[in-house]
Amino acid sequence: MKITRHFTIEGQDALKGINFVPRVSRISKLDGTIVFEAKDVLVPDFWSQVAVDILAQKYFRRKGIDAQNGGETDSRQVFHRLAGCWRHWGETHGYFDSAQD
Repeated sequence: MKITRHFTIEGQDALKGINFVPRVSRISKLDGTIVFEAKDVLVPDFWSQVAVDILAQKYFRRKGIDAQNGGETDSRQVFHRLAGCWRHWGETHGYFDSAQD
C-alpha cells in the first residue's frame, strides 16, 4: 500500500501548529456523585467535550498499565502510541510498499 503525505511535512513534527490545552473530563450520576474525573487532560484546542471525554475515559492508559508516569494525561501520548502500533502492524504484515509509506 502506498500512502501519500497530505497533512504533514516530512522531517517535521506532525503535531506542529496544533495548540494543546488542558481540559476536564467528568462523568456524574444524576445525584451529582462523580463517577469518573480526569483533570488537565491535554487535547487540541478545537476538540469537542465529547472527544475529550472519549479520549480520557476510553483511550488513556491508566496508572499501573503505564508504569513510566502513572498513566497518560496528554492526547499526544495516545496519538504516538496508536501510530506506532499501526506502523508496527503494517511493517510486520507487509502492508506498506516501502518504509517511507
